[in-house]
Amino acid sequence: MNRRQFIAAFGLCPMLRGFALAMDPAVGQKPLTSGPATGKEVPSFFVRAITGQQMNRSVCFVCRNGDRPVVMLLLRRLEAGTSAVLKAVDEFVDRRRADGLRAFGVMLSDEPSKVSPHLQTISFDHQLSLPLGVGPEALGERDSLSIDPAASITLVAYREKKVVWTSAFRSTELRDEPTRTRRLREILEQAESSLTAMK
Repeated sequence: MNRRQFIAAFGLCPMLRGFALAMDPAVGQKPLTSGPATGKEVPSFFVRAITGQQMNRSVCFVCRNGDRPVVMLLLRRLEAGTSAVLKAVDEFVDRRRADGLRAFGVMLSDEPSKVSPHLQTISFDHQLSLPLGVGPEALGERDSLSIDPAASITLVAYREKKVVWTSAFRSTELRDEPTRTRRLREILEQAESSLTAMK
């Protein structure tokens, strides 16, 4: 390598390092924008319930919950931390059930027979109260739901079918326990704050 090539390579190092950091999932990333925008109406949609009272039926959880405050979880992938998020939301909802708060989760998958047993196991092992269902992946691509493909879990809080806030987890955030715990704490604080403001 001659002197000119060395200087050129040395000059590129900071730029390449910055590019590598931007691509490194361990480095803080901008939060995902996933789910309907705040103020938008949550669309009605039917899925196959795989737990709860409506198990093995086609059900619209949005319709069943009416104008109540709701936390909707939309899952694209089952990750190591998926069960922790479901359990944390379920416990939060149980504590606020007297305020009318409800929740449900929907796995977006075109292979329901493969994902359903795993979701049912999570529900059974963690004794989840929130009902779970499975719907086609195309649901997430609808403009009315606008689920980011990079989001493993999208949480949508709404009341009177109007979105109050949304949040999402990337795969890396779910798998990393400290990040997952911090994000969950932030999300539940946001939910608590929203519920208080709604009273």
